[in-house]
Amino acid sequence: MGSITRRTGTGWEGIEPRAYASGAERHVLVGRRAGARQTELRFFRLPAGGSSRLERHAHEHAIVIAEGRGEVRLGSQLHAVSEGDAVFVSAAELHQLHAAADSPLGFFCTAPADRRRGGGA
Repeated sequence: MGSITRRTGTGWEGIEPRAYASGAERHVLVGRRAGARQTELRFFRLPAGGSSRLERHAHEHAIVIAEGRGEVRLGSQLHAVSEGDAVFVSAAELHQLHAAADSPLGFFCTAPADRRRGGGA
């Protein structure tokens, strides 16, 4: 059965964000808690000037920039991104997101629910 997770101010109803030492936070909006077995939808917020981890993994995923502006690294190339932009990350592609120095960066990101655990912003 499907579910709805409602937005409440800067967070979501019933969702405790995971805080990272970098100041970033992750909210798992759709996942096992919601009954999803194959996919997760997460929201990350990077502080102004912050970055996600530089990583590559076996799964592909989609990213939608929800707030702020910054850059995304795909392979060896940097691309400017801002609110509303959609990014596709290929499997095994090196990638990283950077928030602009004066603006936090918030983005939604999909990933398979059964991927190896660990990592994050």
